[in-house]
Amino acid sequence: MPARFALVIHSTRSFEVIEFAGHSSTSLSTLYNKINSPNITVADLSPELSVWLDEDGYGDHNAPATAIRTAMATSDQGEEQGPDHYGTAVFTGIDTQNDTTGLTLETCRALLKLAGIDVPPIPGTRTQ
Repeated sequence: MPARFALVIHSTRSFEVIEFAGHSSTSLSTLYNKINSPNITVADLSPELSVWLDEDGYGDHNAPATAIRTAMATSDQGEEQGPDHYGTAVFTGIDTQNDTTGLTLETCRALLKLAGIDVPPIPGTRTQ
């Protein structure tokens, strides 16, 4: 099985792509550590995608708002745009049994593009 990943986007618009095996206590604790909050909510954005957010990351904070709009997390409510989110957002996948799973690198790149975060190209293998 190919490697799977979780996409971590910080309020500074920096990001990390971390290896994420999927639904296990060890893997999930890694997500909790990245968010670094006791109040975490998970919102399913589609049948294949979830976002994990710090519930305390809403409102008027001194940090810049993340590139992730809360509207993504509340899309099932039909809102066009929600309040800014100021905490870390972690994106994971969902499998056919509704368990948390990792994402492909291509999905991570697509999410970063949607968030307006430029990703430098990764050089290919050198042949010389």
